Amino acid sequence: MSLKRIFSVIGVIVLAVGIDSSSSAQSKPKQPSLSFGTAEISLGMTLEEVNRVLATSGLHLQFLPNDKEDALVTGPSGDEGQVTFSAGRTIYAAYRMPNVNTADELTQEIAGAVDSMQTKTCYVQNYSSHGTGGGMNQTIFECGFRRFTIMNGYVLGGGGRMINVSIEIGRQETK
Repeated sequence: MSLKRIFSVIGVIVLAVGIDSSSSAQSKPKQPSLSFGTAEISLGMTLEEVNRVLATSGLHLQFLPNDKEDALVTGPSGDEGQVTFSAGRTIYAAYRMPNVNTADELTQEIAGAVDSMQTKTCYVQNYSSHGTGGGMNQTIFECGFRRFTIMNGYVLGGGGRMINVSIEIGRQETK
């Protein structure tokens, strides 16, 4: 087989794969999703789908008392985040990364959050609150359908800091 013929066959295969993937992408846009370990939760998933996907990663939903819409995602290491449903479908999900204690750990968490963004263009908002008992600083990055938040809080005289990074998709409904 000639080199020209081989390149023609490869070109047809690449074109066919490109047409197939673009036509499926046009027919059904991919919903924003969020990973809890190896479990990927997408907006619009049913309660049954979320339970099934989480179970494959050793995680499960624990609904809040008297609340059939807001559930904690729990596993062996405890609370990992939250999923909120409306009309039986996922409308919000948040993954809370473990609390960090050093600037190095914080840098790693932020790098992981940015890597999981589909767009690298973000809008940033800063909030700060200080009072007689302590204070809190929060930076929120809005990146397409995702948000990630860095929160730094401290109690005066306590000597300890709480630094938390979370990634969210969707919107929580206010009740």
